[in-house]
Amino acid sequence: MPKVKFDHVSFLVRDLDATIKDYQQMLAVLDPEQAKQIVWGEGVEQGYKLRWATFVNPHGAALQFFESENPYDLKLLEKYGERVHHIAFTSDDIRKTVSDLDQAGIPLTSKELSGPGNMPWLKWTFVPPKKAHGVLIEVATRYKVENGQWVKDY
Repeated sequence: MPKVKFDHVSFLVRDLDATIKDYQQMLAVLDPEQAKQIVWGEGVEQGYKLRWATFVNPHGAALQFFESENPYDLKLLEKYGERVHHIAFTSDDIRKTVSDLDQAGIPLTSKELSGPGNMPWLKWTFVPPKKAHGVLIEVATRYKVENGQWVKDY
């Protein structure tokens, strides 16, 4: 049985740099430990550039923010504004977890995993909001932070 854990809440934002500055200021007061370490990343998924930053939380779920050039994400921003995009669970055996979800009759946006091209080990898919009562749920490869970078955690 794969080890699966709740990992982060991710927000779709227009200006990643401004968002991170604002959250650093807020977290310095609200949760100083979480404000200490940010992991930055970028990649290309389905031909569109993504940039993200994750406030690593040593005692719970992380806060992640991303900006995207994907027309679908840009349409979401236009229609709804900046907002929670998804919540994420990570697995040490993503393919088995996806198979388990499928066998349980839980719909997925795709049974084929995708991910950023510059981290071929990082894969994800989603449970659509219709099944999750308005929330997009990411199911992704388990990772950890080493030297300010995400690396496989299995």
